[in-house]
Amino acid sequence: MYRDSNLRTILKTISWRFTATATTVTLVYLFTGQIRTAIEVGLLELVAKMIIYYVHEKGWARLKFGRVEIPAYVIWITGMPYSGKTTLGNMLAESLEKDQRKIQRLDSHTVRALFPETGFSREEVNRHIKRVGHLASILEKNGIIAIASFVSPYAESREFVRGLCNNFVEVHLQSTAEYARQFDKDGFFERIDKGEIKDVPGVDRPYEHCENTEMTFDMRRNSLRQVHDAVLAYVRKSYN
Repeated sequence: MYRDSNLRTILKTISWRFTATATTVTLVYLFTGQIRTAIEVGLLELVAKMIIYYVHEKGWARLKFGRVEIPAYVIWITGMPYSGKTTLGNMLAESLEKDQRKIQRLDSHTVRALFPETGFSREEVNRHIKRVGHLASILEKNGIIAIASFVSPYAESREFVRGLCNNFVEVHLQSTAEYARQFDKDGFFERIDKGEIKDVPGVDRPYEHCENTEMTFDMRRNSLRQVHDAVLAYVRKSYN
């Protein structure tokens, strides 16, 4: 979230005082008919009340009374490859940034660069997801909304991440290999067919569902825009 800088507070003070002083000068002139007296009173009021307003504004800025903290949270988007996770994450980030929230996107394209030696066995995937979960929880605790898009096929590691976070929203994009193929422009499924890629969740390895997932969408029946709108409404209602 944002706070007013000293310069912004000063500019607000000046703009308000010139407006108020012009009103004072006008009223004094209307009552006395003396323009000099009106200007003198206006100038005196201008200086005095600018100082008073600035001190008053900064004093209230230091008080926590009456302030409502808007919590950060983690949106964890999971599902098999090419189910729309990355696109949905980017759409949500764009919308939440318009709410003037601090956002950090986490997905396999960026995070794998931090952990280049990560493999694809069950043990390695779980370890990788737990590392990302630690990163997401740190961002959340520092007031940053983390939007993570990962296949994360194993319930064990997803539940581990949930336990690290104060506010966790799991969004599962259900899909099938047949449906996902139409969005594959990288030849991913072709390489699977040739046997070049193995152990793919939802194809030749099971995807483990969680019973306490906050939101689940069948991507064969929902557009990404519909999913985006539903998730956005959920987090705004829950955490704003």
